[in-house]
Amino acid sequence: MASPRRPVRAFLVTLLDAALIALTAAVIVVFLGGRTRIDVAGLRVSLRAAGNLFALAAAFGIVRLAAGGRMRLFPLVAPASRGRIDAERQRLAQAPTVSRGVWVCAGLTLAGSIVWIAPHIWHPRSVPDLGDPLFSAWRIARIAHQLATDPRHLFDGNIFYPLPLTLTYSDSTFLEALLGTPFLLAGTDPLLVANGLTLAAFPLCGVAFFYAAWRLTDDPRAALVAGLLGAWYPFHAEHYSHLELHWVMFVPVALILGLRLLADPSARRGLLFGLAVAGQWLASMYMGVMLMTFLAPFLVMVAVAWRVRPTRALAMGVLAAAAVLAPALTGLGYPYMKSRDARGERGRQEVSDGSALPSDYGATHIRMTTYMRHTRVGNRGERELFPGTSTLLLGAVGVVPPLTGAGIATIVAGALTFDWSLGFKGLTYDDLYRRSIVHRGMRVPARFSAIVGAALVLLGAYGARRLIRLGRSMAAQAAICGALAAIVLVDLRIDPRIHPYSASIPSIYARVEPSMILVELPRFHDTEYMYFSTRHWAHLLGGYSGYLPLNADLQHGLETFPSPEGIASLKRAGATHLTYNCALEIRRGRCDAVLAQLADNPLLEPVASERWDNAPVTLYKFRE
Repeated sequence: MASPRRPVRAFLVTLLDAALIALTAAVIVVFLGGRTRIDVAGLRVSLRAAGNLFALAAAFGIVRLAAGGRMRLFPLVAPASRGRIDAERQRLAQAPTVSRGVWVCAGLTLAGSIVWIAPHIWHPRSVPDLGDPLFSAWRIARIAHQLATDPRHLFDGNIFYPLPLTLTYSDSTFLEALLGTPFLLAGTDPLLVANGLTLAAFPLCGVAFFYAAWRLTDDPRAALVAGLLGAWYPFHAEHYSHLELHWVMFVPVALILGLRLLADPSARRGLLFGLAVAGQWLASMYMGVMLMTFLAPFLVMVAVAWRVRPTRALAMGVLAAAAVLAPALTGLGYPYMKSRDARGERGRQEVSDGSALPSDYGATHIRMTTYMRHTRVGNRGERELFPGTSTLLLGAVGVVPPLTGAGIATIVAGALTFDWSLGFKGLTYDDLYRRSIVHRGMRVPARFSAIVGAALVLLGAYGARRLIRLGRSMAAQAAICGALAAIVLVDLRIDPRIHPYSASIPSIYARVEPSMILVELPRFHDTEYMYFSTRHWAHLLGGYSGYLPLNADLQHGLETFPSPEGIASLKRAGATHLTYNCALEIRRGRCDAVLAQLADNPLLEPVASERWDNAPVTLYKFRE
């Protein structure tokens, strides 16, 4: 019979193990350059020197050896977890059996993943704002145009003339553009295509998280709940305007395919894993970099938990993954490296501004309907990161031991990703910034919160499985599943907050030729002018993107327009033609005076004029 002292001893040794691992991690973090101060109950703890932390960790190690002897790590939870860990690896090594219940739950996930975007589906030309939705329409249309007419200069946008490679001034949304190309070349409105791709991301994310959760838990009912968590994770609400940031459906798929590669290595599984990671990179370079950053600790932790040994099959799988991923990384990354000198790197202050605070994870976005009363006035610039109450509660249930290898890895990698979302306000991002040219190009580390969300959703799947299995009958378990799904849908409900956009592009652009160099007025409507340019593809002196190059003559001309000095400055900037659209003037009463000044300017010659949106639009040519 076991001594009653043994459970107490196992509990104390487990606490020592946890403390020792935390101290060791802190030593590594500080050694790599992480520095921080933490205030605990009025006591300030500074993590600035690795030596003191190392000494403290060594002391804990000695105490652990004295107290635990040869006891295995985490003795309180390890015996129960070992069988789960081995069973998990065996399950993921095998092909899944798709039952009727799986299909039913997948269908319910698909239906639940579109319910809150129905208003946008009924009004597909509506937009939440006039910024990034129009910008995305231009991006995918430009790539389709270049593929059809000049693929050798694929990344030469028609903005910021005469600079080359201007598509690389932002995330290219390359995969979305490829998917939209057949529709665009057939003459479909680019805004319709961009909105369609945005809306498609919700059910695709839902199904992807359903698949990942099903494979992890072997419970389609828990996967249904996780699929809804993934479809409506609040990152989507905050970034409703950003096409590429919705396309994170490859993240859960890559995690599962990476696990399958470790569980039963083969070249085929390596190939599939490489395709998933490459898909995320091509859909959103931002999310691709963040996924790969997350995968490193995640897969290492799983390999340790599963006791994966190097084998020829594993090497072949890794090589197969690299054979797919390397061309994708190089093909898309090379033009971005070529334009790096023109774009420069993100400064520390800019990155710090885009870094989250821990308190930002308590800030809700105005599109989250359930929390509208909690939403603060204004916004925090991509830092309203509240995951949702249902996400947090289910994730909290999911982290309770005993855990599987994937569960442990998700917690560890998710915690690291949370720290990376804090950027320079956290422990470890400073080292990523200093050592990685890729991370030095990222403006908003807070976007790591999308990967934090993926980790929370998968932990939520474990939590949902535990709660569902509290039911003593199939009917009771189905009722618990239904209740959890309803709670998630209500908790994470969003209001797209869309409004109609004009049904037409001004017909005056039929007079514009691709060889022209346009400057378009009034100011601050660059995304609309870019969207209009999908009808003519003339060069634009201005533009909108993640990077805004400086053109002194253009800037001076825009600021002093319509004065003679301003018009002359626009001509020096390189413009051959000018458009003036009264419908876009904030002060409509200003229009007649501006048109009179333009008519009197000897540098300008009217080419065409018409009415659009009940106001005149005029095209001028600069005289030689």
